[in-house]
Formats: sequence, C-alpha cells, structure tokens
Amino acid sequence: MRRFHFSHIIPSLFLILALVLPLARVRAESSVSAGDLISLVNSIRTGNGLPALSVNSILMGTAESTAATMASYGSCTHIGNVRGRVADAGYGGGSTVWATENIACGYTASLSDIQSWWSDSAHMLPMTQPSYTDIGAGVVQSGGMTYFVVHAAYSTGGSTAGRDSSSSSGSTTSGTSGSSTGGNSISQYIFGVITSTPKADGSINHKVLYGQALSSIAEAYGVTVEELQTLNGLSGIDIYEGDVLIIRKAPTPTVSPTRTSTLQRPTRTPTVTPRPRTPTPTHTITPTPVPGVLDSIASVDRPTLGFGLVIVSAIGLVAMISLSLFKKKPKP
Repeated sequence: MRRFHFSHIIPSLFLILALVLPLARVRAESSVSAGDLISLVNSIRTGNGLPALSVNSILMGTAESTAATMASYGSCTHIGNVRGRVADAGYGGGSTVWATENIACGYTASLSDIQSWWSDSAHMLPMTQPSYTDIGAGVVQSGGMTYFVVHAAYSTGGSTAGRDSSSSSGSTTSGTSGSSTGGNSISQYIFGVITSTPKADGSINHKVLYGQALSSIAEAYGVTVEELQTLNGLSGIDIYEGDVLIIRKAPTPTVSPTRTSTLQRPTRTPTVTPRPRTPTPTHTITPTPVPGVLDSIASVDRPTLGFGLVIVSAIGLVAMISLSLFKKKPKP
C-alpha cells in the first residue's frame, strides 16, 4: 500500500516543481523595480559629477502609464511626444517643459542588461545633461515580458510640482541649472518624428527610423493609428526600421460635369416634293367579233359547199325554165 502511495507522490512532486520553478524564474526575471531604474540613472549622473535627479510623483505616474500602454499593445516602441504627455499630466505647473524617455523590454532583463541597452548617447541624456532635474520610472509585466520606462524632465520655470521632498541630493536643484548648457537644444523625446514634405501629387510617405512608433508617427502627421493601419494594411502596431508608410495617398481628381451649350439651329420646314403617281392601267374591252357569213362559209367543208352550190344552181335553173314555160301570153 505504501509503495502505491509513493509511486503516485513522486510524479506529483515533479509536476509541482515543474510548475513552481517557471514561476520562480519569472520572479527572478522581473526583479528590476522602478526604484532600481532611478538608482541606476542617478548613480551614473553622480559618477559624471552631476547632481542626482529628484523623484517626481507626476513623472512616476507618466512612466507607469507609458509602460502599461506598451504592455497593452505588446510592442516595445516609444509612444512619442513625452514632453506633451508629462506637461498634460501637470508637470511644470504650466511653464515650458522639456523631457526625455528611455524604454527597455525583455523576458530576462537584468539591471546590467538595461544599462548596456542605454549606453548610447541618446539614452544617456538623463545621465549626462545637467539640465534635467526630475525623474520617474515605471515597470509593468505582461505575457512574460517586462516593460521598463524612465522619464526625466525639467521646466524652465523651475517648478517643483510633484517633486518628492524626501528625495536625495537632487531634490533642491533648480530647473534653471541647465540654462548655461543650452538645454533648449536637447531633443524633447529620444526619437522624434520629422514629417516628410508632400510630393507633387499631394501624397505623403514616411520612412520609419529606429525607435519610432506607429502612434508617434500618427501624432506627428495629425492622423490616427487606425488610419495608418488601413492605408498600409497593418493588422497591429508593429513597424520596423526602414519601412515606408503611406501617410496620405494622392488625391483622386474629381471630374466636375461641364455643361456645353448646344447651338440651336433654325428648323427647316421640309418641302413636300410631289411624288409621281404611277398611272393605273386601264383595261380596254376588246369586242368579241361576231362571225359573218363568210366566216361561217369558211368554216364549212369545201366539198360539201360545192355540192350544195351545184344543187342550188340546178334548182335555180329548173325554176327559170319552169317560169318561162308558164309565162302568160299577152292578151290580144
């Protein structure tokens, strides 16, 4: 009986381990927190002799929201216009705002991985530019993927709206500290979208550059993501460096119907030409000839006729003789 239980318990233990170990691995993979990202940025800043950035609750919110949006789309691309988004969230208190955004995504991303991904000059802006004063970070997990976002910003008015007073040494840094470095020339977001000039036929195409997102391209051209998806036959939001997107097709010329005036010519009254009438043939009655005596004689057989004439002549001769014999003598 014990053997029976052990034969079932051992496979069950293996099954439980198979389920638990992947969960433990996922937790290990997503061990980088928003605080770790902020500490990474500030450690590099201080290593460059710059003051640490102050944690700002507004920037924490925008970074978290951006990571959640990326996770909902399942795409590791910039949303675009980070400057406008943090200003709309209230950062800067209405003053002029400058901001930059770093993102990273991975299934097994460690802090050292993220540091290596952000080692280029564009991603190093929050670590090398003294203009920035505030920072926020967000981390969101979805479908096994972890999305990391850092927002660094400053305002020309030196506003401290949303700044955490308990932050480290960078908490009292004025927003005007970047004035001597020409901070206005710093890119407002890492991968801006430079719009293309319309062609002669009115069409617009855009070549996708590294780091550009479909949403930021749509925003730059004043169209919607759905319009770009329809024009380019996209089922999702994934685009790649070097893709050429149709922003606007050449307008189809509309042909307006042109009314052509018809010259009214005078109507000629047709002249009736008399048609020659074909004479109706008149039937002439031909009289049927009445046969005469000669015709009747001609139709009599000649021998019979001759015989008849001889008889008639004989009779006539007899009659003449008879008359001459019986002729009365004249009275004395």
